[in-house]
Amino acid sequence: MQVWFIFSLIFSLIVAAFAVLNSEVVTIKFFGMNYALAQSAVILASAVFGAAIAMFLGLFSRIKSSLKNRELTNKLKNAEKQIELLEESVKNHERIASVNASGKTDGNTPGNAHVYSPGIAAAAKNPDDSSQSEDPAE
Repeated sequence: MQVWFIFSLIFSLIVAAFAVLNSEVVTIKFFGMNYALAQSAVILASAVFGAAIAMFLGLFSRIKSSLKNRELTNKLKNAEKQIELLEESVKNHERIASVNASGKTDGNTPGNAHVYSPGIAAAAKNPDDSSQSEDPAE
């Protein structure tokens, strides 16, 4: 950053010296009108106008990158929150799995409740009866 500032300062001094050394009166034609100005004033005005345009473009790109940086920072924060939630979920699942694997009973731990799971009662099959189907659900 300081190197750029030093370069700009040296360039400004060169432009100013050039303008002072070329101080004759010149005629400028602009939008159909004639202006009689000192050449040094035209040179300095052009340099100032160019610097203003460069600053405006630099400011525009800086604002654009600042907005992009803010957007990416928000995405990063959201992703970190999501990671924390997922890690917490994994820890809970690991804890439940270790409790279930060890056979310990904890009344507050989900998954350890005794669940009644009714089975489908199949009709007794008579080996002599071939009319009875294989699938009891039919």
